[in-house]
Amino acid sequence: MDWLLDLWLAELRPRLEQLWSSLDFWRALALALFTILAALAAFRETLLRRLTRRGLAPRDRELFGRLLRVLPAEGSIAFLEGADFGRAFDGRRLDDLNHFYHSWDDPEHRFLDQALEQKRMELFVAVVQFLDAVRLHADPDADLPGRSREGLRQLDGAAKAVVTIHQEIVRLGRMRVS
Repeated sequence: MDWLLDLWLAELRPRLEQLWSSLDFWRALALALFTILAALAAFRETLLRRLTRRGLAPRDRELFGRLLRVLPAEGSIAFLEGADFGRAFDGRRLDDLNHFYHSWDDPEHRFLDQALEQKRMELFVAVVQFLDAVRLHADPDADLPGRSREGLRQLDGAAKAVVTIHQEIVRLGRMRVS
């Protein structure tokens, strides 16, 4: 080990001291650092997206596909977007929501991805609230002019919540899948 100390004292230390005191060294180092910072700033969004992107586990991919089949955008969700709950409507238009309600509240339908699971729970709660509002304030097969404004407001609000959360979970799932 003494030979290493001798090498340091005799050869390396004087050369490093000369290098550290050189203005050219500091200019080159500053130029390199500024170049790296400029590259990071220019590609910040791309780098952040790549660093934060986590692909979904295969099970979550499959479960997300099943969710899109159970609650497609063109089924009950499309009906909710344009529904007028002050008039009679075909109760079968809510079959997708009823199927989701009856089959997606079990351990088999849980996402491993925390963000997707949070949205799935929000969607489930919104669907439950909407179906409860339908049971309280609407007879799908009867045109009831006596429906209260509060009941219609509650139905419309619950329907909008389901549609909004459905759009959010679809957007989030597609971002995670790609």
